[in-house]
Amino acid sequence: VILFRSSVSVFGLGDSLQGQPLSPEQIFEDISWDHARKTVTIESHPHMQGLSFASIHPCRHRDVMQRLIANTMDNGGEFRVEDYMFLFLKFISSIVPTIEYDNTMSAGS
Repeated sequence: VILFRSSVSVFGLGDSLQGQPLSPEQIFEDISWDHARKTVTIESHPHMQGLSFASIHPCRHRDVMQRLIANTMDNGGEFRVEDYMFLFLKFISSIVPTIEYDNTMSAGS
């Protein structure tokens, strides 16, 4: 019996103003210091060869997401399945604070 456990994998790639792929050091300039080289490392993408991507490790996503959902509900908020992606992006924004999001909506609203 072979069991597979699926989890979201996040890979990030950036380009310079001149359109050139960023170096690993330039990529880390956009990553939160708390997460650089721990939660986020530079890896090859499993399906796109020849480029270095910032990889946000999926091993702790489930635990973090469960805590965020519990916090939302403990504070009187309602959590719907359709809120999951929005909450996940808020989690990612703590790792990559330079990403711009539409923050006009909140989870549980």
